[in-house]
Amino acid sequence: MAAQPHIEIGNGQTYLIIVQGDRVLDYTWAMMPHIEFVKRSVGKLPKGAWVGTISKIDGELAIISSKTFYDVQMPAPEWVAKTVRSMFK
Repeated sequence: MAAQPHIEIGNGQTYLIIVQGDRVLDYTWAMMPHIEFVKRSVGKLPKGAWVGTISKIDGELAIISSKTFYDVQMPAPEWVAKTVRSMFK
């Protein structure tokens, strides 16, 4: 399996992201509703996948769940945060 690239996010930048297991399935800087992002990227959120938003604020990554999919915006579970931080800096 090929290693995923490391991506540098600038302060104030925001991405939508889909994570499954230890892989980032897709991400985009294009702002749209999470449901539209999932539809365009994978059609339907795969079982066990997570969708949300990542931003860099004061040099730190903020990884927040999608309110559309989870009815609440909360920090991502640790397994998601670990995967995102392995790819995004």
